[in-house]
This record gives sequence, structure tokens and C-alpha cells, in this order.
Amino acid sequence: MKFKGVFIVVIIALMAGMILFEIKAPSRFQWEDYSQSYRSKQPFGCYVMDSVLRASLPQGYDVLGADIELCFADKSKGVTHTFLFIYNYNELAGSTDVDLLKLIKQGNNVIIADESHYFYDDLEEKLGFSFKSNIYSYDNYKTILSDSTRFVIIKWQPDGNFTTANYLVSSAFTSHSVSAEDSYRTLATIRWAQETTDETEPYDDTSTDEYTHTDEYTVTDEYTVTYDDDEEDESYCVVAAVRNYGKGKVVVVSMPLIFTNYGILDDNIRPMVLRLLSECGDKPVVRYDPTKISKVVKRGEESDSPLRYLLAHRPLRWALYLALATLVAFVFFSARRRQRVVPVIKPPVNHMMDFVKRIGGIYYKQHDNVDLLSKRYATFSNDLRAQAMIDIDDADNLDDELQLLSTRTGIPFNELQKHILEIKDAISAYSLSNDTLRHLIDVMNDIMHRINI
Repeated sequence: MKFKGVFIVVIIALMAGMILFEIKAPSRFQWEDYSQSYRSKQPFGCYVMDSVLRASLPQGYDVLGADIELCFADKSKGVTHTFLFIYNYNELAGSTDVDLLKLIKQGNNVIIADESHYFYDDLEEKLGFSFKSNIYSYDNYKTILSDSTRFVIIKWQPDGNFTTANYLVSSAFTSHSVSAEDSYRTLATIRWAQETTDETEPYDDTSTDEYTHTDEYTVTDEYTVTYDDDEEDESYCVVAAVRNYGKGKVVVVSMPLIFTNYGILDDNIRPMVLRLLSECGDKPVVRYDPTKISKVVKRGEESDSPLRYLLAHRPLRWALYLALATLVAFVFFSARRRQRVVPVIKPPVNHMMDFVKRIGGIYYKQHDNVDLLSKRYATFSNDLRAQAMIDIDDADNLDDELQLLSTRTGIPFNELQKHILEIKDAISAYSLSNDTLRHLIDVMNDIMHRINI
């Protein structure tokens, strides 16, 4: 195998190894990701929650983006839904003309999970609720969630469906509460945890979802959570409430982060999530996610192209970048190191011999010895002028030129004079024999040979 082939095989093997390493290697959680995206597997994403709820809710569960408007149109067929909005109802209201109050009156249920006090000003006024900040407000959720001493007790109020229950939840989820009108029925309240120094029996983390009602909860050997059963206590805050509105229901929750991967996987939070959804459990649940692109609504746009899929996953994205960088480097170095082959240029074909043979054939056929001798003499005299500076055609100084030629060639003057006169007489003759022509040409060739020696 050539070096180029070995290089390509090695690069492909390295790329495959890096892709497998990136896929298998554990990645750090992104605690700043509050997108609630259906693709996000981060703690505050919704990939795991959507999977669990899709398999758990008997009436059905789905995540829709822009095509959620198709569910609004189903009211003509008598189909109603439970719409779950987590942080994002304002985005839907800003992009469509949806009338949420009208949908609720027609029999749809709405679960609003938020903690903002200004996103729903108009909606809050009509539905009679608002969100307010508690004394605790956190920006670094990773730090708060890792602190096992910061807990609050969430008490589920008994109703016709569920009995009372108490849940220990990190205070990071309860930075806001709900202020609702009397038409709302309280679903859950919080009791702020207080630290004591009493040493009591450790808290059993393997217990069931619902905690037994006692006067004391212990998380660690050094930390005890207590609460006062008096409802007039100042730490009493509502975190979830429900009311009927027309034919539908409105559920308001001030803990949006419980509807995430973290919440559905936490044994203390998951029962509350399921209880909240059970308040509207008679209808299929639809969660609105603006990050999900609909193939139905946006037919002209490319939603799930292969390149988009590669760029959406970190290992595949870096593998693509590495492949492109390797390809550029390979092309660059290959272009620099490649040797240019110099093409073999064939010399021009010498056709002089063909020309001479053709001219000689013509003279042979015509048998014009006088003209042939004339051409040879003209070449002979021109060569003498060029090589010996002797002009034998100068009649006035012919003797001097011949004397000079005799000196150069060593041929006696009289013999040279005789040969030159014979040549000139033969050129002036009417005809010439072959033997005489051959003799005179040999004389000229002998003179030129002696000059060139």
C-alpha cells in the first residue's frame, strides 16, 4: 500500500476513535441551560421528562412547537387538550393570535408553570393570580442543589383525589410563590425549613414518594427540618393552585423547574409533578416548546437535514470539524509535496534529408548536370567567402584570390586556376557528362576539405 493510502486509513481510524471517545465520555452538566428543550438532556432540559410522561400519562402526551395551533383548531371536532406552558406562554402569545381564555372556556385545561411577575400582566388580571418573590432567590442552582441543608417542606393539601402529603424539596425550586384569588383552590404550600441542633433519627431516602405526616423531618445527623402545623404561620406560601374557568381548568404553579429532567428523576419532586398533571388528567397533555420545528407548518424549510443533525450533537459536531480540518491540511500538504512531472518534449523532426532526396530525385530524372553544377558552385563560392574570406567570383582580382586560396589549401596556384576555369567553362556549356560533373564536384569538395582541416 502506498504512503498516501496508509495516511488516509490512519486518519479515518483516528476520526472513528475520537467519535467513539466523545460519545462514550461523560459530559458535564450545563446548569445554565434553562431552555426546557425537548432535545436537551441537561438537568433543566426536558428530554427525559418528555420520555417519562409520554409513557406514563394514559390520555397521551406530546410536545409541539408552531404546530400547536393545530390543537387549537380541533375544538370544532370536540377535541380538547391540557396545555402545559413552562416559561414560554408569552412567546406563543407574541407569535400567534391565540386567545387562551377562550380556549379554557371551551373546555381546554391550561397549566402555567412560571415565576415571572410581568410576563402575564393581562392574563394574570383576568384569571386572578400573580407570582411574587419569596425571601430566597438563587442564581446558581448547582450550588444550592448540592447543599443538602437547604430544604423546604411542600405540603400537598388533601382533596378528593389525593390525601395530604409532605415532600422535602430543595429551596432552589421555591424562590417564588402564587398569590391567587379566593376562586382558586390551593393544591400545595411550602413551609420554610429551620435548622436545629437536635440529633434525631436520620432521614430515610428510600421511603415512598409520600412522606408520613409527623412533626419532625431529619435530612442528616446534624440537620433537622421542622414545621409548625399552624396555618397562620408566616412561612405559609402557596406554590400551586387550581380553579375552574368556563368548561376548563387553570392550574398555576410557581415552580417551573420541577417540570424538567431533574424534577422527573428526583424521587421527592416526581410525585408532585404527576399530581399536578392529574388535576387535568382527563385530557391529553400537550407541552408547548418553541424550539421544536414543525414539519407540517414549515414545509418550505429544511428542518432535519443530515448536517443539522450532526451540528445538533456535540460529538458529531466536533467530528465534522475535525474531518474538515484534516481534509484542508491533507490538501494543503499534498499540494506542497507533490512533484510536478515535466513532460517529455519531442524534438522537431528533421526533414532536410527528405528534401535533399526529393531534389536529388528531380535532378536525376531531368538529368540537368549543368544546372546541378551551377548550384554546387554557388554553394562552393559562398562557403569560401564565409569561411576563408576569398571571393573567387571577383574577376578583377581573381589571381590574388587564387594565390590566397593556394596558400590556405596547399594546392599549387596553376592547378587551382585550371580547376576554377574548368568549373566556370562547364557552367557555361550546353551539356555536361556525368563523369565530368562528378570530377568537378570532387575538386570543390577537396578544396573545402583542405580549408576545414
